[in-house]
Amino acid sequence: MDRLAEIDGAAGGGQMLRSAVALSAVSGRPVRITNIRGARPQPGLRPQHLTAVQAAARVCSGAVSGAEIGSREIEFRPGPIASQPDLRLDIGTAGSVTLVLQCLLPALAHAPTRSALTLIGGTDVPFAPPFGYFQHVFAPALAVLGPRVEARLAQRGFYPRGGGEVSVAVNPSPILPSLQWLDRGRVVRVRGCAASLGLPDHIVRRMRDAALAALRKCGTDDIAVEAEVAAAGAGEGCGIALWAECEGGLRFGGSALGRRGKRAEEVGEEAARALLSELRGAAAVDSHLADQLIVWLALAAGPSEFTTSRLTDHLRSACQVADAVVGARFELTEGPPARVRCHPSPSSSRPV
Repeated sequence: MDRLAEIDGAAGGGQMLRSAVALSAVSGRPVRITNIRGARPQPGLRPQHLTAVQAAARVCSGAVSGAEIGSREIEFRPGPIASQPDLRLDIGTAGSVTLVLQCLLPALAHAPTRSALTLIGGTDVPFAPPFGYFQHVFAPALAVLGPRVEARLAQRGFYPRGGGEVSVAVNPSPILPSLQWLDRGRVVRVRGCAASLGLPDHIVRRMRDAALAALRKCGTDDIAVEAEVAAAGAGEGCGIALWAECEGGLRFGGSALGRRGKRAEEVGEEAARALLSELRGAAAVDSHLADQLIVWLALAAGPSEFTTSRLTDHLRSACQVADAVVGARFELTEGPPARVRCHPSPSSSRPV
């Protein structure tokens, strides 16, 4: 599978870039991505995208041209995947560490042995999954497919300063099974963490209490939200991440970030509403996890199917990229609940 795949990123954001590079690294098929983030106010590669692309090239012993800040076109040519026993990545800004991980994890899951990473950047920033979601929703879902990710937070980093630090260990599983996630089952418990950095203690308590009051409609009485206060770090900020655990192990998430002029109660209520919205209906996968699963299901050993609350633009873009790079086919059905069927290409992964 060495014919160059062409991806036009004009209508999408960094997700198209990350998905294309991740699939290229695992499949061995080179890709050229043009018009990178063409619709964004600042098009081209930003620091977090550059970090992800360069790190992916290191993981798969690849070569990449055009990898510089502001570049609107890159060509990525993968080589053999190598384990990373001690990889340290510093984005240098508040760029999201979880988005960088989205690009790297598929290749690391196909590495010969366990890898360990330290990432420095933003852990709780706008337009990206917070670290709490990654740790408590995405990682458990990925474990069902085989790869086990152990994630630890050393320091939070909020926008605009960043400076957060996380450690992640990846236990590979090169053969990914298919999945059938069609019904979520009853909500068993809800957990969460309200966190602040460099702000008065009462802000966290107010976020937590507002979220707890709003979560009374979630269908279970087993609800607990931790309060985490850090007095020192890079900059300041606050946010809250919530997750619901359902029968059978399925999980859903909701989160919100604070900002100047936004009351702490609004932040807590916003996160609770986001979670309750995902739990409305019987879908098995929340809308944020749905688009993150596409790369993995495109590499799986057989057809998969899941239901989700709605079909987002991110999900549709991920499907388009998976089709272009590895030939995976998708059937998307509007809901409620929406339904996603994936038919991976028999040659989407390299031989084990």
